[in-house]
Amino acid sequence: MKKQFWVPLSVACGSMILLYLLGFLADIDFLIFKLSPTYTEIALLPIGVGLILGVISERIIKQRIKRNILK
Repeated sequence: MKKQFWVPLSVACGSMILLYLLGFLADIDFLIFKLSPTYTEIALLPIGVGLILGVISERIIKQRIKRNILK
């Protein structure tokens, strides 16, 4: 039961962190998180990709569990 929750969460957070890190290192504007005293700029693409990957991984886990129960 715990695996059903932690794996999608880890995939989502890990992909977000990886994309923000890639944006920071390669200076890609649409993947960057900027924080300054006057404004904060957050790219939404890594958040969207992370959420999509989390949902996909959750569906894969549910399908595998369903297959193992039915066999």
